Amino acid sequence: MAVLTVVLLAAGCSTLQQDADAEAGRVADLVLPTALDDVLARARPGSPERRRAVVARWLEGRGRSVIGSRANADWRVVGGEGTSIRVDVYAFWESGDLLPPDQGEATWGVACRVYDVAGRVTAMRVECPDGTPPGP
Repeated sequence: MAVLTVVLLAAGCSTLQQDADAEAGRVADLVLPTALDDVLARARPGSPERRRAVVARWLEGRGRSVIGSRANADWRVVGGEGTSIRVDVYAFWESGDLLPPDQGEATWGVACRVYDVAGRVTAMRVECPDGTPPGP
């Protein structure tokens, strides 16, 4: 019985932040670039500079949604130059664990990316700098 208890406790070790960060990464690498490509396809901007302006305007607008609810994902434009835009992408994650330590817990995950919008939108992973807020 003691072995079973240890196994259950070890299986329940907290991975909440890792799961939240992984979800933010999924949004940053897959969902958001697809949404940005769609925005560019509809706007049909000609020059790379206009492409960047269209993407920046969309990213900075409120009420945009890429996964159904802004309560689930959010982002902050934090810089960029040329045809690149640096963005901190956040995803809200709730634990699905039925046992402690994560039972009923929730947190924000974060992923930092640079999107190049000169052609098809590409995401480049970058380290989140010290001082990056843990939530939007």
